[in-house]
Amino acid sequence: MADYAWLLPAVLCGLIALAGNVVLGQQVLKRQIIFIDLAVAQVAALGAALSHYWLNQYELFSGSFFGEMVGPWVMSLLLCGLIALMEKRYQQHLEPMIGSLFVVSASLAILLVSKDPHGADFIQGILNGQLLWSTWDDVWPLALITAAMLLLVWVKPEFMQGSGFYLIFAILMPITVKLTGIYLEFALLVIPALCAAALKGTRFFVASISIGIVGILSGIAASARYDLPSGASIVITLFIAGMLFNLLLQPWLSKAQPVYEETV
Repeated sequence: MADYAWLLPAVLCGLIALAGNVVLGQQVLKRQIIFIDLAVAQVAALGAALSHYWLNQYELFSGSFFGEMVGPWVMSLLLCGLIALMEKRYQQHLEPMIGSLFVVSASLAILLVSKDPHGADFIQGILNGQLLWSTWDDVWPLALITAAMLLLVWVKPEFMQGSGFYLIFAILMPITVKLTGIYLEFALLVIPALCAAALKGTRFFVASISIGIVGILSGIAASARYDLPSGASIVITLFIAGMLFNLLLQPWLSKAQPVYEETV
């Protein structure tokens, strides 16, 4: 058992990221803005590239957690503020506009690293993440920020109904993307929430979390056992877990769902 103790930070980071994403994923599906995660994740990646290639020149930012995250947070806050404004004025075309922002930010990131001989590795790391190699230093910031978000949502649930959703999204996404990468972050946000969307109330959250736990644990196990990229492995196992849930359990749970829960 001790041989696998080094995987514990990766497992904890994955589960903490899952908890935050299930709450946000429910809102994303409700608002029908699926592309927001890809756009914010990609803009956070662009901010990470700016921090890596520009801010690291300054001693204040070099090698520190704040130095790594200031670029992603600033870019994400700017984008989420823009999307919040667009939601009020351009609701009908909001999703394609967000998708366009994703493509533009991805292209800017590619241009930024194009002159770096190691630029391809940097982009690969942004897409696939480094969850398998997470350390305890990665666990605590993610845990504190996610716990603060969940506490806020629990104490003041109406905060998520308005523009506050975008503020939470802009703060939580960059630190999650730093570990999971863009692909896994999108999968954690969408797949569990989508597969459990027919359920309401407590059943939705239990089902979403269960799908995520199975996907994360089996994906990390496969990645460690067969030396596979952790992000891609978990995306696949998460998808399989979600499909199995939809085929085997979701129809039965929907029929057995109490009427009072359906109105929640």
